[in-house]
Amino acid sequence: MKTRVIFASLILGLGITASASAATTNFDDSPAASKAAGTLLVNGSEKSFASFIGQKANRITRQPEWQTYMAVVSMYNQNPVSVLSLSAAERDEFLKASSKVTGQLAKLTDATATQWLAQATNTVRILTYFWTVSADQPQLPDNE
Repeated sequence: MKTRVIFASLILGLGITASASAATTNFDDSPAASKAAGTLLVNGSEKSFASFIGQKANRITRQPEWQTYMAVVSMYNQNPVSVLSLSAAERDEFLKASSKVTGQLAKLTDATATQWLAQATNTVRILTYFWTVSADQPQLPDNE
């Protein structure tokens, strides 16, 4: 009799948890879930971006800010963790360069330029976020 009660309670318990888990759904309502993968200058799109800038705003490509901007974006695409090793001066230089690049993009009235501007702005935001978070993390001592 005791084993039947244990068995019945086990079956009842499994039935309740199965129905409770079936009622829950995994719904990602984060802002990143609604954005397309192409909202950043990543995965080779920086080359298309550079080509677009070369055609539409050729003056900026001859300036050192453009080289700084593209160097950091390319570094991020090759190895995202490597941008965390940039010094504060290099980060500031990138932010100044990015404001100049986005300023030039904002002057263009083309719809494609608006899309590139959004991608460039989102890329800068992501990099700034990474730098802020990495600065907030305590550095662990090296193990000997």
